[in-house]
Amino acid sequence: MATTTSEAAPVPSLIVGLRLSSKKAAVFGSGQAAASRAIFALDAGADVVIYGPNIPESLNKWIESGRIRLSPATSYASTDIVAFSVVFVASCVGCDQQTVIQDAHAAGIPVNVAGNADLSDFVLMPTYSGSSSLQIAVTTNGVAPRAASRLLKEIVRKLPADFEPQLNEAARLGSVARTAEKEHSKILAKLDIAAANSVPVDVSTAPTAIQTPQASAPLSEAEADTQSAGPLLDLGALRNDVVQVEQVANVQVASGYISHALSDLCFVYSAPEQDIGEAPLAWSRRAEKNAHGDWVSALRMETRSGAGHALWGALSSGSKVSAIASAVSLPYMMPVISQLVSQNLPLVIHASAQSLDEFDAAQSDFADAFLALQTNAVFVASSTAQEAHDMALVAHAVAQAAKTPVVHLTNGSAESTATVTVRMSSYSQAARYVEAVVAAAAKSDDPASRATAISQAFVEFRNVFGRTYRAFEYSGSTDAESVFVSLGQTASTLQQELPSILKQRPAGVLNVRVLRPWSADGFIDSLPASARQLTVLGNTSGMESLSDPFFAEVSASVFIGKQTPTTFQIVNKNIYGANGQAAVDAAYQALGLDVPDQTSADPQQEGLPRATSSTPDKQDDCANATVVLDPTATYDSAIAVAQRIAFPEAYATQVVSRPGEHTFAIKVSALRRMTPSTYDRNIIHIEFDTRGTDLTYEIGDALGVYGYNDSAQVDEFCKAYGLDGSEFVTAVKDGQCQTRSVHSWLVHALDLFGRPSKKFYSALADFATNADEAEKLRWLTTGDGSIEFKDRVADTVTYADLLLEFASAHPSILHLVDLIAPIKPRHYSIASSARMHPGSVHLCVVTVEWKDSKGQLRTGQCTRFLNSLSIGDEVVVSVKPSVMKLPPLDSQPVIMAGLGTGMAPFRAFIEERAVRKLEGADVGPMTLYFGSRHRAMEYLYGEEFEAYHADGLLTNLRLAFSRDQKNKVYIQHRMREDSEMLSSHILSENGSFYLCGPTWPTGDVKDAMVAAFTEFGSIRPNEANKVIEELKEKERYILEVY
Repeated sequence: MATTTSEAAPVPSLIVGLRLSSKKAAVFGSGQAAASRAIFALDAGADVVIYGPNIPESLNKWIESGRIRLSPATSYASTDIVAFSVVFVASCVGCDQQTVIQDAHAAGIPVNVAGNADLSDFVLMPTYSGSSSLQIAVTTNGVAPRAASRLLKEIVRKLPADFEPQLNEAARLGSVARTAEKEHSKILAKLDIAAANSVPVDVSTAPTAIQTPQASAPLSEAEADTQSAGPLLDLGALRNDVVQVEQVANVQVASGYISHALSDLCFVYSAPEQDIGEAPLAWSRRAEKNAHGDWVSALRMETRSGAGHALWGALSSGSKVSAIASAVSLPYMMPVISQLVSQNLPLVIHASAQSLDEFDAAQSDFADAFLALQTNAVFVASSTAQEAHDMALVAHAVAQAAKTPVVHLTNGSAESTATVTVRMSSYSQAARYVEAVVAAAAKSDDPASRATAISQAFVEFRNVFGRTYRAFEYSGSTDAESVFVSLGQTASTLQQELPSILKQRPAGVLNVRVLRPWSADGFIDSLPASARQLTVLGNTSGMESLSDPFFAEVSASVFIGKQTPTTFQIVNKNIYGANGQAAVDAAYQALGLDVPDQTSADPQQEGLPRATSSTPDKQDDCANATVVLDPTATYDSAIAVAQRIAFPEAYATQVVSRPGEHTFAIKVSALRRMTPSTYDRNIIHIEFDTRGTDLTYEIGDALGVYGYNDSAQVDEFCKAYGLDGSEFVTAVKDGQCQTRSVHSWLVHALDLFGRPSKKFYSALADFATNADEAEKLRWLTTGDGSIEFKDRVADTVTYADLLLEFASAHPSILHLVDLIAPIKPRHYSIASSARMHPGSVHLCVVTVEWKDSKGQLRTGQCTRFLNSLSIGDEVVVSVKPSVMKLPPLDSQPVIMAGLGTGMAPFRAFIEERAVRKLEGADVGPMTLYFGSRHRAMEYLYGEEFEAYHADGLLTNLRLAFSRDQKNKVYIQHRMREDSEMLSSHILSENGSFYLCGPTWPTGDVKDAMVAAFTEFGSIRPNEANKVIEELKEKERYILEVY
């Protein structure tokens, strides 16, 4: 993007992932810090609003021209944020910085916070003083950490050598900080950083009407006639209004036809010596129209830094856009693809997974494609020409239904050029199929879900074309212990060989059709229950086991699989560079079978190592260890883990995220305190982003939060106790053998700061070498020591306290793993409706605090953890079903009684019915009884409830603030005032009653209900009690108290 200084000629600038031309930018702050950010945004083409005083005179000319508008910081309102495309927070003079950041994140607007990379969606790297003035904003908005690392390396490749000092600044970028320092030395050692390669990418001028700044010169008619486009199809036959027509085609032509039929614009990116996209280019030159009756423009583009920005510009104009590319182009497109994902723009890239060997022969190669997995686009794979046609159709349908980029990986081996008979969709049927998938996804419960779009695409494809596809396609024995996992041509070759293999031994092949979004549960469910060894057959150049994302996904699925067996081996074998027989040979070797003789043996295969399912003898009970990689953990040394993952056949490795748990890693998207900071009860509202996960929940469900121990406290304990936190330890916990770092055991697994039971006191006594300490520990477990033991419980004496107090008792870390109770999830009622907040889940949590007998303030483990979170932090959660469900009919009355944070599920109830009302449902009466101490201090979600009440959705809003008047008023008092209404709703109108909160009002609430039934329902008191018991059995009188 072209930038200017205040006086000088234009100088180059680059913003990766941000387009600001004709957009608005907000700058919060004053002085030069605000001015520099304002100039940066102006150079990017944006108009700027500055909230703050003391603006330098250097900005006057832009103020006079109207490009900058000044506004007092105090005038800012949260509703203003939606007007901006980007936000810069230099400082906040006269405004609440945290509010601005939260507003930006909640609205999905990229924000840069000066001096805080963790809160920033992008960081500004300062202008370096070299031969030119290059300023860069690197963004990881919506991009995984590994993608950020890759993005950093791509940028470094294009920077002059004198930019090198600024790399430290880039290393501060959020998640990249953990890897950038190590990558830095590798990059400088391996890459030739030359000023001649510093070619800026002009994002702001990405064309809205397609231009061809990167396009090669068009072919003449003579050249077009001689240019090989493969076996061009009989397009006339395909224009007939039929379902499908048999045509002769290869992989490239089969997928290229669908790209031509369903696109307005088709860009072709091919590497040197690669013939890709020739058919669509030929059809474009012949002015062949697409399925919608429009002409298709096909353009050949260069693969270089900045490749993909033309796609962005075309999509911005509203065109249906596809690309045909060699997979080597994908790393250059990663920044653009990542941003298209975040902006929900539909794009299809048909990428040939290939590279060329030293003799320019095509080799199947997924290395570059796997790097691009980090963009979080949808990825589907095909092998044969028929599959290429079918998956191309699926890709276009999913892109339109889910409004997302889809990458279709096609077979890039030499076999892909072979022509075969393919049953092809007609033009009209292709268009109807896409429309049907879009319509079906829109009617689903989660229309924005990419997984839903893929599922609907497969279902509709089977209905229309009669061919069945799944995300994971298993072939083989139902009792197979050995399963081979692969994709593309390798999987297809193995499936063809299966009949011969099955004559000798049970086995299976799992063909991975959908790489993103990856479903760990779907992967495990596709395996036979008997499976005990997975052999992952990869085809990637220059990738070791630990850096192979495909192998990592398979391993991670086993880590968190809900039905993972106790013993599981995962073997990785990369057969890149070998011929097609390599997969067959590897399968026979892994099964311990003799490789069949081949009439034309490939000498390259003689050196292939033999895969083995045997494990070395071990003396301990942990031969089959579980390597535990917590999603939010940072390890000081990963050598032991790396060895177990890289050589699973030697360690019989099983790897999990949360052993035995079905969990999800989600990120904090909003966090705010709901009570005044001066108030003694800290209640927070917290929102999590669930997009990109399989997490779903129903009304009334609870979210289980795995709160971690404070890392600094654990470090202090390790220092005092003499433990090395970076040491990796393999031990048995909850019946599973796991490998973790000591730090991870104490932070993520063991309830180190929880209260120990008498059993722990007794066990600790056995380790004490000091006789007095041993006697004291045993005495505390007896009747004589019961009073002091109770005092210790009341004072929250923890495992850590006890271990440091009785210093002569010094169990090893292995014994501590066995003795200390595990951290359990804390369940909180979900305070949101998934239908009102798709891709998000909300909680309302009160911080649990108390003082012990020494006056020391104590805080609950999980609420301390939640209060320590910041926006963007990752949290591991699970979902727990609940009996708190709405009645089956929308018209049935609902009576809700919530005390404090106990009203959380009722916010979800009200939101759910609000959505149903908007959809035209006949919604019955809703009554909310809400109780807390002070209206001014803890009227939680009060404004929302008042609005629902004014709208009529919330029929009755009955408030009880116990300490706002001389006589205390509780919810049971309000209920007694409404006896006639309660009796009518429950007894006559089939309504339901719910109470959520502390246990103490349960009896009084029941008495109020009994009084209502007695007075207005003509029921005697003893019968009224029986009625309530009957209502409980029918789940119409539900209590969730604690």
